[in-house]
Amino acid sequence: MPTVDGLAGRIRVALTRPLWAGLALLAVYAVLSLFNSTDGYLGTDTGAKVITIHEMVEGSTLRPDVGYWAEEWDPEGRFHPLLYTVPNDRGEWVNVTTLPMLVAAHPLYAFGGYRLALFLPMLGSLLSAFAARDIARQIRDDVAGWRAYWVVGLASPMLIYALDLWEHSLGAGLMVAAFALLLRIFRGPSQPVLPLGAGLLLGASASMRTETFAVATAFVGATCLALVVRRRTHAAVISGILCLVGFTAVWYANAALESWLGGNSRVERAEGLARSDILGELPLRAEEALITWWGTAAYAYPGDVALGIAFAGSVGIAWWLTRRSEQRLGFYAVALAAVCFVIPLVSGLGFVPGALVASPVAIAGILGPRWSADRALLVGGALGATALTWIFQYTGGANPQWGGRYLLAPTVVLTAVGAAQLGPAHVLIRRLLVGCAVAVTIFGIAWVQWRTAEIEELFAELATRSEGVIISTNGWFVREGGPAVQERRYLSLGPDTTVASAVTRVVRPAGLASFGVLGGHAADVPGASLRETIDLDVLGLTMPYHIYDITA
Repeated sequence: MPTVDGLAGRIRVALTRPLWAGLALLAVYAVLSLFNSTDGYLGTDTGAKVITIHEMVEGSTLRPDVGYWAEEWDPEGRFHPLLYTVPNDRGEWVNVTTLPMLVAAHPLYAFGGYRLALFLPMLGSLLSAFAARDIARQIRDDVAGWRAYWVVGLASPMLIYALDLWEHSLGAGLMVAAFALLLRIFRGPSQPVLPLGAGLLLGASASMRTETFAVATAFVGATCLALVVRRRTHAAVISGILCLVGFTAVWYANAALESWLGGNSRVERAEGLARSDILGELPLRAEEALITWWGTAAYAYPGDVALGIAFAGSVGIAWWLTRRSEQRLGFYAVALAAVCFVIPLVSGLGFVPGALVASPVAIAGILGPRWSADRALLVGGALGATALTWIFQYTGGANPQWGGRYLLAPTVVLTAVGAAQLGPAHVLIRRLLVGCAVAVTIFGIAWVQWRTAEIEELFAELATRSEGVIISTNGWFVREGGPAVQERRYLSLGPDTTVASAVTRVVRPAGLASFGVLGGHAADVPGASLRETIDLDVLGLTMPYHIYDITA
């Protein structure tokens, strides 16, 4: 029988082999996913996707039709339970804007339900971890590579997104893997398969995540520029063309798939983003840029952002002091950084929207002292991708997200570089950044478990209500419930709609005798009388529920 030391040594050796390391990471994801509810999710978009795939499986089809119980009275879908669900030219009600992941998840969901379908986002996070390992190995050594692998896989937002049926982990994994290939082009002889492969990976990511356009522009542009600086202009031109060819091939293949299956086109979504009023939204975009980089769980702009910036600043000061052998002062700076980091976490569970707060090792990628041409390319590409994403990202949802979800790919790249920088760093810096990364990830696991359980409990309670229909004043909220919302009638209020118009257009023509209003203040509704108001609890908040009866 092997000794404890012998067994531990064998485990350590096994975990430096890609196969066993990958299986171990997937096993951790699988175990953690068991603690989350299958009827609650990380956000409203996931709920809508799960509803769609549930209906696809129930109907034994790949067409993303979620239906609409009130189509007879509301053919435009102004009050559809899933906000922004529209009928396509075949009369099907489509909510999702991406199909590849749902098509891939269809057989998994059909065979093992939601938990088995989570294998896809888990694979995305696994790909991110391996791509980060490859980047760190290229710029430093194998030890740094494995450090990057475990930090990205177990102590970054990639773990959180592995536990939710969303495309973020897959999109980030594909983008980071593409940058790993581009780095190989920069470091060695240019081989056509590398830029073509990078283009194919970026095209696959773009079929799921719109921010890929910004990331691809920065990553490919930075690589080509670096090649030109190194007087490899021919390689830069060929690489750029092959990346574009690969990207375009996958992009148009996905557009054909969406057209055939009747989904909303990613082309239309990208065009709509390009037409947005960026100049008019600059103040809002600047605010949301700060939140998605520095926002903490304190959740009160600008105080939470100030804490995030103070944390990073203290890390930088500590790094500078320890390099100057000012150990005592360096310890004080580390302690200050730890305090700035812990304060928001002890304030209660919630989203941590800041990328550099949820991925603190990435700070080492920016602040670390050991610069090289490889690192300059990686950091420059990542920061360029971050800036472009801030300019073009959708606005209005900076706070309710984890780790800057549009910034996952550049943050993973910075984390890989940071892992390489931690090797020669002072032990205080290593322990601080890795400890904070582990702490915030555990905080995120607890948040997701609590959030999914609370959402499941609320919609289970709503399913037992006797009112003929429930009208949600928050148009996004019903999307949170996933397939549970199909168990009864719901309506949601969107732009230019009111409870009164929903009652006039749908409730009364449908012959319903009563309805409930979820959220908002009780108000006079023509043709209806308020019976009572009760309070529902969700995520530590009280949500009013108003019950009305239809009058003659």
